[in-house]
Amino acid sequence: MALRTLQAVVATNYSKLSSDPILAGDIVAFNTGNTNAAGVNPAPVARATTKAANTTGPVTITNRGQILGVAADDALGTNPAGETPTMINNDPAGSNFVNGSTFQSYTAGFYVGAKRAIADFKDESVDVVTNLTAGIPTYSSRGMTVYTTPSTQFVTDRFALLSTNGTQGNVDLATWFNITTQVGVPQPGDLLTVGRNNATDNSYASSPSAPTATTATTQTNNAGLLVSACGSNANLGSGVAIVGRVDFYDSGAGLLYWTLL
Repeated sequence: MALRTLQAVVATNYSKLSSDPILAGDIVAFNTGNTNAAGVNPAPVARATTKAANTTGPVTITNRGQILGVAADDALGTNPAGETPTMINNDPAGSNFVNGSTFQSYTAGFYVGAKRAIADFKDESVDVVTNLTAGIPTYSSRGMTVYTTPSTQFVTDRFALLSTNGTQGNVDLATWFNITTQVGVPQPGDLLTVGRNNATDNSYASSPSAPTATTATTQTNNAGLLVSACGSNANLGSGVAIVGRVDFYDSGAGLLYWTLL
């Protein structure tokens, strides 16, 4: 999926398991629960989630300290969904383009389109650690870039118009909540967290197609996706890890402008 960096100071290199289908714009955390990472420094990273039934898929986080940052590019892994990588372009004269067989016409600004990618830049099987001095154990991994600096600003399509349920219940809420009132769409200043992994099987090998802003529901695997950190009754959910804040929401282009906190 797509991420465009508006302002950044530091981009940090980490490694991930090749089976992990991380997409650009996903919120990632240390994969400390995976046994393949035992004794390896640094530990691989994985999609962050606020709910996971086991440790073979996205990493369950309970506080901001577990969050590393934002994945800079697609690393599709072995995800059978076969997502098409996308990129965010800027058309100052007017965002007019063909999406499949549908002509899209937006006002001047950013828009999402398909990204051409050479197969060598996707996840091949690399059965050694990316750090050659790390020794054993070995595992199938590759490097990836993560934006980690607070105050970094992005434009992304990796979000869902949902809200966290905090520690109550097991699914995301179907409505986007503001801090003070239910508004239905993101507003500047809204706090952000990550969605829940509601897949029946939480392993990466059988993850469903990664949802987007238009396809995410309360029942999809929303791991890594940005959602509203405010739960029902306009109260900030208990124990919610705050990842960032909304700067602007472009409903026409389906893009969220946000800042990492």
